Amino acid sequence: MRIISTFILSLSLLLAAPAYSAWQLDSKNSSLTFVSIKKGTVAESHSFKEFTGVINNSGLVNVTIDLSSVDTNIAIRDQRMAEFLFETTTFAQASFSAQLNLADINAITIGSSQQMSLTGSLNLHGHQQELTLNVMVAKLSANNMLVSTLKPAIIKAEDFALVAGINKLKSLANLPSIAYAVPVSFVLTFTQ
Repeated sequence: MRIISTFILSLSLLLAAPAYSAWQLDSKNSSLTFVSIKKGTVAESHSFKEFTGVINNSGLVNVTIDLSSVDTNIAIRDQRMAEFLFETTTFAQASFSAQLNLADINAITIGSSQQMSLTGSLNLHGHQQELTLNVMVAKLSANNMLVSTLKPAIIKAEDFALVAGINKLKSLANLPSIAYAVPVSFVLTFTQ
């Protein structure tokens, strides 16, 4: 009986181990921002307040953004972006997924960092595009890692069927122009 109990305990520990090795995104200590340009020269910084993510024990990265949490510091603009640009009643979330080589992550020593190129898939507004990100990965402690963009990723409205939404925003705000491409940057904290 003792052998069976020991076997069951060992088996349950083995099955539970992957959950302990996953890296969870700490959104409270992370940021995801983008810059819009209107009237040709007026740049404004925006962010998303709600996003989640995980790097599982196989190195699969998955980050999900609640598009209705867009924060432009102007309530009516937030509402209009959610309704007319992102169309959150139909497309509530955007997501990015990629495969990491965990050996590369594990090779980073505590207190040091490593530049990496990460190619994955961005799913936004019902469209999927491959996206390559140049990031810096810093190991802050055995259980704390920071991943940040070295260069902003440029997201083009035409790649995700967002041009009509931008045109609608332009019309509602009576603006001569809003850029059809935005730079996106992030600083993501993961804990294990």
